[in-house]
Amino acid sequence: MRRILKSVLVPIIVGSTVAFAAPPPLPSIPAPIRALLYARPFALNESFRYDWRQEKPMVSEGYLVVIEVDPDLVYPRQTAEPVLFVGDQTAMRLNVGYISGRVIALVPGPVALRRIWFGTPQLPEAVTAEIIKKEQALANREGIQSLSVEEVDTALKQGGGQLRVANFKDLLAEAARLINQYAGKKEKGSKLSSWFASVNPFPFPYGRGNEGMDIYQNA
Repeated sequence: MRRILKSVLVPIIVGSTVAFAAPPPLPSIPAPIRALLYARPFALNESFRYDWRQEKPMVSEGYLVVIEVDPDLVYPRQTAEPVLFVGDQTAMRLNVGYISGRVIALVPGPVALRRIWFGTPQLPEAVTAEIIKKEQALANREGIQSLSVEEVDTALKQGGGQLRVANFKDLLAEAARLINQYAGKKEKGSKLSSWFASVNPFPFPYGRGNEGMDIYQNA
């Protein structure tokens, strides 16, 4: 069925171009997250291509997570932004997060949820397994701490068990619900969200324009 998934594209993603004052200074990188609020494993009947890695692996399982962050780390910039890493994976950020201080993300799995941090600003689609190893080593040298077992367990309990859906479209529908629940009240209709959408069509990597939108049109 060739159509844009308007029902899935979250209300905060509304496209228009807006002028802003100078962005806040970027915090020191690497940087930890503030908290892991929610984590839910998912499994798909139909895998999808994951464009947030140079290798572009096919993904059929992973996690939806909600994290609390320093808002300045996720301010939408017209340059490369800090990449969100989870274990040995890049995470697909599904909302802006600057207004709410909360980011909803998709992480291919299986993956270790205790290591979540922001790494060197770059394009996620250029990140390789070798780059991830270097980012992990840098995070270790800079003393980025792992989350506690208790915090991860609490987040998994909040998630409520495995989510099994047919495909990526259905997974995004669940992500939309999470954005509305955890970030929507603060971010919905914000000028920042509108600007972010104008340069970063949900949910593809930063600065990719309309490339990749066929994943919606062909759903």
